[in-house]
Amino acid sequence: MAEYHDRERFIPFQKSEIIKLLGNEIGTNSNDCENFKNMCKILESIYHFEFHKKTEYLKENYYPLNPDKDTLTTKKYSIEEIKACEENFMNTFREILTNANYEEVSEEDIAYAMEKESLFKINLFVDFDDFENQVIFRRGLKNEKLNFKKWFVKKQEIDVPVFERLALLIKFKDAEYFKAKKRKDLKFEPGTMIVKLFKNIPKADMEMLFPNTQIKMRPRDILLMGGSALGGGAAVILKAGAGLIAMFTVLWFMTRSFVMTGGELPSLGPAEISGMVGGVSALFAISLFLVKQWNNYKNRKIKFMKLLGDNLYFKNMDNNSGVFYHIIDDAEEEECKEAILGYYFLYCSESGLTESQLDDKIEQWFENKHDTLIDFEIKDALQKLQKLELCTTAEQNESGEDILKAVSLDEACRKLDYMWDNYFQFNF
Repeated sequence: MAEYHDRERFIPFQKSEIIKLLGNEIGTNSNDCENFKNMCKILESIYHFEFHKKTEYLKENYYPLNPDKDTLTTKKYSIEEIKACEENFMNTFREILTNANYEEVSEEDIAYAMEKESLFKINLFVDFDDFENQVIFRRGLKNEKLNFKKWFVKKQEIDVPVFERLALLIKFKDAEYFKAKKRKDLKFEPGTMIVKLFKNIPKADMEMLFPNTQIKMRPRDILLMGGSALGGGAAVILKAGAGLIAMFTVLWFMTRSFVMTGGELPSLGPAEISGMVGGVSALFAISLFLVKQWNNYKNRKIKFMKLLGDNLYFKNMDNNSGVFYHIIDDAEEEECKEAILGYYFLYCSESGLTESQLDDKIEQWFENKHDTLIDFEIKDALQKLQKLELCTTAEQNESGEDILKAVSLDEACRKLDYMWDNYFQFNF
């Protein structure tokens, strides 16, 4: 049983297609093919029911933390109850993401995103102290080739690591924390929890997903704007210099006369008045220049914010409680596919298979027949089959490994049907 560090656990085929592909391989025995489809149908129903219970559990525990709730409640949640709901929710959320074959993003990956230059040419800052809890999971890592202009002319093609799916959970600190920091105009509600799901996020740009992201100018942008401001400012000052000198000369003359004459202002001639007018005009020109530079800065920041918003608009897949249904569906699909694949390959082996042999057979089937590399979750699949009583241990081989066999299709259908029929027992 090989262990891979460069393969995903995610099975990138629909459940319905897996069932069709395996059903076509069973052979010409139409009875076996029909029984296999029936077994898969009951199995799907069982997992759908089981995950429905988890959905309700998530909704119940997320309710006091949900910033988007639109229903009323007579319940008054205590601080202890809210904390318990938060813990229950986060534990179940992690479990479901793991069922859906997501993997938690490491601290190293987050540090990489914060340090690496953004692909969208924006410098972003995230204050992680604003968060009481954060959970980030991802699924699917691929390399995309993107073209970038270098030095405005030369195009350069680079490989960019991209997360195909990324789930983000953030719990904000309470209002007292933000009040102490004198933070106003918050775009989120303190003490609440947000859940978001994104697609195709470059590994270097994870920081753009956080709700408190602040845009900062890159050194390159500061140099461009600063150079332009200095050049323009020098030209304005040179043009206004004579007027400023004339105005300050007149002001000095008036101040000196005022002091020497004991408080009498001197009369100004046409030359002095002209100097004052020139000076005021120069100050007005400099003020206009400064206002223009400030507007340039604000416009450039707005441009960056639009670029950030445009990218997030097309990458956002779902928000808050809507994310539950998305990842629950993903988890249900993955759990079904793992159980069906495990059962099928045990069923097709008359002499039985060890855990490692079954793992290799399934991974080789994907690689050889469908040109797909996966790291199949064999232990998880066998736990499901054993819980459903769809496989048994026949014997042990010379190495002491259990040799596993699948029950017949007829027996599998009977066992699953019995389990389904006995979820509710209201016949007294």
